[in-house]
Amino acid sequence: MKWFYTEGKLTVSSEEQERNFLLDDLILETAQRSSLIKNTKIVFITILTGLCFLQFFITSFPSEQSAYFYIGYIATPILIASAVSLIIFLVLKNKRIEAKALIKLFKSS
Repeated sequence: MKWFYTEGKLTVSSEEQERNFLLDDLILETAQRSSLIKNTKIVFITILTGLCFLQFFITSFPSEQSAYFYIGYIATPILIASAVSLIIFLVLKNKRIEAKALIKLFKSS
């Protein structure tokens, strides 16, 4: 595999094909990915904080329950916030066509 960079283009040539990637496109796709991860973390923390506030501060803490009840009682806000964040991540995920193609070329050789 050979690669070189000229005039804003990253050219990768392997035994099978030669492909040109614009550096600006690769940087933009990477920035969008990090922004998506940051937004997903914000959604997770917001939902978790809201659910914990509703569950622990608005209602009274249940007493005389089994240990399994308390595990579920504490884990429920985490699981709900995780599920919603995962769904939002999958819905908002942009296709990273150029970055995936570049990674595929490097893995194949």
